[in-house]
Amino acid sequence: MLYKIGDIVKGKKFGPMDHDFSGEVEKVYENSIMIAIQDYDPSDQSGVNELNGRAIIRKDEAKMLKAVPRTAEDKEAEVEAEKEEAEKEAKKTTGKKATRARHSSKVRIEKPADKN
Repeated sequence: MLYKIGDIVKGKKFGPMDHDFSGEVEKVYENSIMIAIQDYDPSDQSGVNELNGRAIIRKDEAKMLKAVPRTAEDKEAEVEAEKEEAEKEAKKTTGKKATRARHSSKVRIEKPADKN
């Protein structure tokens, strides 16, 4: 999923946080997003303070609650990103099988020791 600044997302508990939380996306990285924590359990107040009100979470662990309006370009970019992700997954799958085959077909030949 493609995230944009301003999206509202839900994050899973981690580190000093004992409960799930939600907030607004402030920065988008390649595999993660930084969110300003806005909604959290009151018992996590010290954890939010420790994190200075922000958290960096993985994109695949974030859940979109409310998206900012998207343009046609954004939608095209999201489709392209999904295609690239599918291609990466396909390469990973075929790459592992090929590697296993190469390793299993290697034969070890030992040289006789020199007699001196």
